[in-house]
Amino acid sequence: MGSRTCKSPLLIVGLALALCCQAGAASYGKKEGVAGELFTGPIPRIRIDIPSEGMAVLREYNQVWRETRPPRIDVRATVREGGKVYTNVAIHLKGSFSFQPIDSKPSLTLNFKKFAPGQKFHGLTKIHFNNSVQDPSYLCEQFARELFSDLGTPSPRATPALVTLNGRELGVCVLVEGANKQFVKQHFESTKGNLYDGGSGGDVTKALKVDSGENPADRSDLTNLVKAAREPNPAKRLARLEQVLDVERFITFAATEAFIVHWDGYAIGCNNYRVFHDIDRDKMIFMPHGLDQLFGISRPITMSITPPFKGMVAKSLFSVPEARRRYWERIANLSTNELRVEALHARVDRLAARLRPALDESQRFRLEQLVTGLKDRISRRAANVAQQLSNPPRPQPFPEDGMRLASWTFKPNTTQPATAIRRTMANRAILGVTSSGPGSSGAWRATVLLDRGRYELTGEARTQGITADAPGTNGVILRISGERSTEGIAITDEWKRLSYEFDVNGVEDVELICEFRGPQGSGFFDTGTLRLIRKVN
Repeated sequence: MGSRTCKSPLLIVGLALALCCQAGAASYGKKEGVAGELFTGPIPRIRIDIPSEGMAVLREYNQVWRETRPPRIDVRATVREGGKVYTNVAIHLKGSFSFQPIDSKPSLTLNFKKFAPGQKFHGLTKIHFNNSVQDPSYLCEQFARELFSDLGTPSPRATPALVTLNGRELGVCVLVEGANKQFVKQHFESTKGNLYDGGSGGDVTKALKVDSGENPADRSDLTNLVKAAREPNPAKRLARLEQVLDVERFITFAATEAFIVHWDGYAIGCNNYRVFHDIDRDKMIFMPHGLDQLFGISRPITMSITPPFKGMVAKSLFSVPEARRRYWERIANLSTNELRVEALHARVDRLAARLRPALDESQRFRLEQLVTGLKDRISRRAANVAQQLSNPPRPQPFPEDGMRLASWTFKPNTTQPATAIRRTMANRAILGVTSSGPGSSGAWRATVLLDRGRYELTGEARTQGITADAPGTNGVILRISGERSTEGIAITDEWKRLSYEFDVNGVEDVELICEFRGPQGSGFFDTGTLRLIRKVN
């Protein structure tokens, strides 16, 4: 370009993204011919019959949210669709937060070849039925999976389906293609690499389950990814991540998660994902999962497009200023092209039109209400993203005595929530948390954008109603999101100064936390004393 000035950098970014996707088409091109009609034709109607002995086994299975999952036992079932009959189908219960027992509206996994080698359903060996209790429209999984796939991120397909179990109508469920070797073969030239299941709440540092791959015991691919993400120098970190991660696709993946408010995915929630090692290019590829809560369900429609990233790869990558810049530009480009309101509304209308004929009159009325609500949330999210793009946040300068922290919001434990208190006590402005029983906890949180450096979060806190001989995991504590250590937790009847030091290796949105844990009693934090101090290097 010589000395000429580019007047439209976002245009260049858009062209670069298009070229990137075209360049990867050979490796990631979806092959046609496997179960296409299942996901685009009339809504499938499936009848499942499980003998009494199998039902007895399934009735014994129970999954409790956030507790260790019991071994899943397959029983034999017969599956019918129209005139087609599939026998000896392996079936088991699935689900975590959305788990329901077999006599309610269960989520199920069906393996057609496990007990009957060579048997396939529309060419597929494995499918899932999700009860979709968190998405009564039954559209979000298919909507988001198609969207990710169209943007170059392979994703198992989904479709609504009408399901009957032992003559009992389960109604509409969401049928999802299994993430296995067959799925990998549809999208990649080689199936040799490991396909890891991120499961529920496990990062790439964990011993992830391998769903496919020729050498599942060799996890050097994940080890190399973790080492690159832990590189302390931001410039070197980006270079190392470029070697082992498809960075361009990851940026699009994370930007899409943020735009659609997929807070329960990898980048934001460190949950619900798959990651595949594409051996041909020696790159790790992240893929989405669990896409039933979108556009403001369980998280506000105004959620930041650069929230405190919990997935270590996202946190590590987007704390690099150059990668963060590319992330912002990617969201801007997607917002004016593939993710513009008209395109997303049209996608919703197309999927709803396909589902509508399979429903009765009352169900169709309910669907129209849900579609209207979903499209309204899409419009509001798009407007909010545009507003955020027009005024990107910047790290704030630090006063000598530290940054005063005022914008606190309360977040309770999801399983045993504590109660929030905000009041004035003895001339102190107090943030309080009161226990509601064993396992109870709650925290006040504030997010700040920080430059690279070392910081100290400090302030005064006290407890009430906890005895000094209580176990060491009870009390008040200051920390940041992602920190699991209880070092520094305190039980004290008098106001005590607490502090917590941490490092920021780039530019990060950091979530600061004032937390109380305990089976009884309360914890209090004096907002007038809460400070964030930048340490002198």
